[in-house]
Amino acid sequence: MFSEDHNRYLLLQQNQRRSCLVEKKTFLILICLILPITLFCATYMILFGIYEKLVYPKSTLNGFNTKEVITQNLHRATLYNNLKPFHNLSDIPEFGHTDAVDDNVFRLVCYYNFPSDSYSLQVKDIDPFLCTHINVAFASVHNNSINLNEVHLGYLQEVVKLKDTNKNLKILLSIGGSGNSDDFPEMVKNHTNRKTFIQSILYYVKTYGIDGIDLDWEFPSEYPDGDKNQRMHFTQLLAEIRKNISRQKNFPYLLTAAVAAPAALVDAYYDVSYMNDYVDFVNVMNYDFHFFTTTTPFTGINSPLYPLSSEKMFMSTLNINYSSHYWNYKGMEKSKIVVGLPTYGHTYRLLNPRNHEIYSPASGYGKLGFNGFASYYQICNFLQVNHITPVFDMEVLSPYASKYYEWISFDDEQSLTYKTEFIKNNQFGGAMIYCLNSDDFKGSCTMGFSGGLKFPLISTVKSVLGRTDPGAV
Repeated sequence: MFSEDHNRYLLLQQNQRRSCLVEKKTFLILICLILPITLFCATYMILFGIYEKLVYPKSTLNGFNTKEVITQNLHRATLYNNLKPFHNLSDIPEFGHTDAVDDNVFRLVCYYNFPSDSYSLQVKDIDPFLCTHINVAFASVHNNSINLNEVHLGYLQEVVKLKDTNKNLKILLSIGGSGNSDDFPEMVKNHTNRKTFIQSILYYVKTYGIDGIDLDWEFPSEYPDGDKNQRMHFTQLLAEIRKNISRQKNFPYLLTAAVAAPAALVDAYYDVSYMNDYVDFVNVMNYDFHFFTTTTPFTGINSPLYPLSSEKMFMSTLNINYSSHYWNYKGMEKSKIVVGLPTYGHTYRLLNPRNHEIYSPASGYGKLGFNGFASYYQICNFLQVNHITPVFDMEVLSPYASKYYEWISFDDEQSLTYKTEFIKNNQFGGAMIYCLNSDDFKGSCTMGFSGGLKFPLISTVKSVLGRTDPGAV
């Protein structure tokens, strides 16, 4: 009986060992199957959105990504990208490259957006010698007069104090802006309203010491609302302001305008040859040529200098070279054409990450920045964290970069060098920068020749321009 119990005990132990071995083998097999899947899923989640902070680094150090600033640009970018071909396409003038170099004195006009929070660019951090003109943006029109709230008025007064350090610096108040021009139509409608507005200009010049105003109406005649003469009324406003300036022996001031770049909008919104007689210069907004909309669901360069060889007819006009020369072709003196350059980029979400060239299909805005806009600081940080080498296209003379579904068009020191040399070689009146806020004003970016320096993009433009003067004509 004892031997039988002992045999049963041994048999039970053997069964238990076999069961244990089977369980261990099963466990190891499961681990071998599950672990790779788990690692793959974790990696996928990191790369495609669950842990986006690792791929899209925090960028609140630069206030340009706030909704307040983006709203001022979204309208214009959308409008630029919903244009229809203009005129008879066979009649489009051709503007080639110019190689002649002239030793002119140039303007460097920089827009400064009112800071929205403590992370935004503060007035104390602006170099008074960086730009020849600073356009403080944006005031609005209310009751046919210039309107600034108390906070923004305080910032304006701080900017004017920069002239204590650089007596040659010119400070202008920019009025309007994209999405902030609703009251212009009523103000320009008749002589009485325009006169009230001009009186408010003179008040700001005398009271706050500004050197002039920049009219950024985006755009005359876009929403006529029964008034088909808005373009004419805008020209009348400029003429009446110029007449007022001629009477100001003790308080002369500058009159400039921020104007659209695409030729279709130039024809629709401006009497260029008449404007030439009244403005000191115009700031041509040569950016937002390509931007994601439902009618343009593909990637594109924000501010190309020249067209791609594959771009024909209407598409070949959407670049700095064409639009800048078109303003001259329509009657604006070259010395009065200040060529706009951006310090921000546009982002897209690719449909297929393996198709990441210019004009690749896109499904929406990228995740970097806000609503398709990203500051240079954000872009630089994104490229550095993800070890991305941008592609520099030698036809458009601008870079772009992609990472998985993210696609970005932007400007760097190399592209702005080419574009500034273009301004000099073609003897335009200078460069306009939009904007101070979206450059790397803290010097956090270590890419490029000026890596680690504050305002690397604008500093590059200033260096290439050479001789700059706020009184340049």
